[in-house]
Amino acid sequence: MLRVSCVCLGLALALCAAGVSFAQTPPEPSPIVPPSQPAPPPVVAPPPVVVSPTLQLPAGPLSVRVIDQPLSIKVIEQSKSDAQYDADQKERADRAVFSDQLLILAALLVAVGTFLAIAFTVQVFYLGLGLRAMRRSSQKAERNVMAMQRAFVYVSDLTWSAAGDSIKVSPIWANSGASPTRKLRISTNWKASHSELRPDFDIAYARAPENLFLGPGARAEFGTLFIPMRDVQAAAEQNLYLYVWGRGTYEDMFEGTKPHFFEFCHRLEVAGETPDNIGVGFLQFGLSNGSDEDSLLPAEA
Repeated sequence: MLRVSCVCLGLALALCAAGVSFAQTPPEPSPIVPPSQPAPPPVVAPPPVVVSPTLQLPAGPLSVRVIDQPLSIKVIEQSKSDAQYDADQKERADRAVFSDQLLILAALLVAVGTFLAIAFTVQVFYLGLGLRAMRRSSQKAERNVMAMQRAFVYVSDLTWSAAGDSIKVSPIWANSGASPTRKLRISTNWKASHSELRPDFDIAYARAPENLFLGPGARAEFGTLFIPMRDVQAAAEQNLYLYVWGRGTYEDMFEGTKPHFFEFCHRLEVAGETPDNIGVGFLQFGLSNGSDEDSLLPAEA
């Protein structure tokens, strides 16, 4: 601040001196304008001086801390007397005996646990076998009851009679069960052949099966066939072979059971010479004789 004041005072003195010199100069015909003086350069403030702090040490002597190193100490055991040595030996022997007893006891516990586990496994195995046997027995008893109560349809008889220029063959169907049938469908057919058919010949039906009903313990005539008398006479002369067959499919009244069927195939044994004097017998023929209980064929109509 003092420097700035000094600079301003110097500028004022310079201006005053310039004014006095201008007043003492003689006048001239033409006034002379003094040249403009350049402006003084700007004053730049000097940078601040940074004073570094000085380390202040306390007066008097400095305290010094000495860290002691740990000393290794070795403990020297005193020699034991004979009595102490014997006591230590006895204590060690007792501990060894106790450890052996613990090991033996642990081994016995493991053996007993293993034996119990094996016994439990054997019991579970035999219990499973017993339960399986009981299940099979109950299922067998249930099947036996169902077999006794369900409908069982079969052909109890085959009858024939003369009917004009033909003979009438009538299968008699019976239900031996204690319950009625459901969805009973019966089909029949016949065939004349100049040679004997194979036992596994193809079974075919010319007509669609009939939807019928058969009550418990009932008998009825279903699927009547008519065979011309000329074919019967040729069979009597052993020039033709006559065959009749049929099949009945049905369901029982029990839920969850499969459909059942019964089928038959017979060959006609004709004897006699004239239509008024003939006899007809029926002989089972081929593989199509049986029910769903003993046949490998599917239960389909």
